[in-house]
Amino acid sequence: MKKKFLIIFLLVAGIVPAKSQKLFNYDSLSAFNVLQTGLETNFNIKMKKQIVGESQGQLARARGFFNPSLSLTADGMYGTDPAVTVRNSSTFSGQLLVPTRLGLKFYTGFKLFTETQIISGVPEVFPSTYMPVNESGMWAGVSMPLMRDLGRNNSGNISYLSTLMMNKAQNVAFTDEVCQFIKNALTSYYTSYQRVTVYKILRDADKDARQYRSDIQAMIADEQLAKTEDYRATAYQLNISQQLSAARNDIYNSLFDLISALSVKGIKNANTLPVYLDSLPDPLAFPWSHYAAYIMKNVDSMVVSTPYFKSQELVTSSSRIEMDGAKYNKLNELNLDLRYLYFGSTAYQPFSEFSQTFSNGSPGSSVNVTLSYKIPFKNEERKGEYLTKLSSYEFNKTQLEKIKFESRLQVVKIISDLGQMLPMYKSQVEIADVEKKTYLNEVSKFKMGVSTQIDMINTYMDYKTALVNVENGRLGIISRILELKYLIGDFPSSTDQLAKYNPWTFITK
Repeated sequence: MKKKFLIIFLLVAGIVPAKSQKLFNYDSLSAFNVLQTGLETNFNIKMKKQIVGESQGQLARARGFFNPSLSLTADGMYGTDPAVTVRNSSTFSGQLLVPTRLGLKFYTGFKLFTETQIISGVPEVFPSTYMPVNESGMWAGVSMPLMRDLGRNNSGNISYLSTLMMNKAQNVAFTDEVCQFIKNALTSYYTSYQRVTVYKILRDADKDARQYRSDIQAMIADEQLAKTEDYRATAYQLNISQQLSAARNDIYNSLFDLISALSVKGIKNANTLPVYLDSLPDPLAFPWSHYAAYIMKNVDSMVVSTPYFKSQELVTSSSRIEMDGAKYNKLNELNLDLRYLYFGSTAYQPFSEFSQTFSNGSPGSSVNVTLSYKIPFKNEERKGEYLTKLSSYEFNKTQLEKIKFESRLQVVKIISDLGQMLPMYKSQVEIADVEKKTYLNEVSKFKMGVSTQIDMINTYMDYKTALVNVENGRLGIISRILELKYLIGDFPSSTDQLAKYNPWTFITK
């Protein structure tokens, strides 16, 4: 399942239409505006974006090793030197260096030189004379390592290739950061939704419990019931009130998690519940069996196609490149420099007159060959470098295998869990329906005097508990499905898909 993911979210504010706002409205929520806002404001995404920028700078620096360079030098001396042999000399030279990915360096250069040589005379015999001298020349050559740093595994090329892999890894890791944000933000969103739903259930139960207690007190006042029945009604109402307080606190905690995921301040009216523009999905409508069978059949290919796995795979490739380079470069240094030179000179010509320096053929052409060989007594530095890179590669390789193993295991576990949770959820829905009928039947019996107060309280509590269990079961399924879709990379792969993205579609190919 090849994914071209949301690197373009780096510029998401210019791609996905959004209102410019300093504060996010936590009173009105939808899955889309949560994702839309968070992609612009989430701190982890912002930091990962900067890491990508840093890796791009490192790549540019490594690539710059192969850029040609031109060096120019100008030197002048004015007056007579202390030995009284030369006066007014000047030199202008330059060299173009062209490095290659194979470790060879080609170069060519030139030199222009002029000076006045002093030919000392003999006092009272003949005077000193001054001879202008012009020299010019050019050269071309190649510097090459014959053992270490030659070929594809030379240190410059290894640095570039490993940095290139790390740059790709950081780009894919940025995609994974977006995936993690989508998973965490949606989980927090649906958790908040569920917490509010549970709160509403308990709020209705608390309202009913208070009304029930008031009715019991009225019946006690009319001497229809014993006063002790008020204790039972009070305990019943206080029990539900405590659950309601806990549910209210759960709403605050879930909103805190949502705010943390979005990393943005917002507005929230006190003592009001958020309004959700989406609805929680019905797990009973999921075409789960076919989807689960498809995942189990393709779990290995899905896991290795996720951004999380691919980023680690690229890190491993980078460490392997460095390990191969360190292994090759354990060799000793043997360097060859081959240079062809052609120089000419003239005397008694005007200063800086170089037109005749080559034509006279003096001193003419020459070839310079330099071969240098370095034999260390102990090559511990290079051997230690290789062992370090080898250990790093083995670590990343093991980490990659661990990610694949654990991700696959988590996918299998989640599918197994959902295989049990979905039938259990169906039973919870059925139980809630039965508990409602049982409670309504108990109310009718109580009015006819054939049921006790405790029976009616117990059936009501069972009914509200069943409703809460349905919502808890629904959230458990939703959270696991979001985790599953992250593990198999089933997230939007373009901004167009993001606008239409529905995590509760289960598409197989």
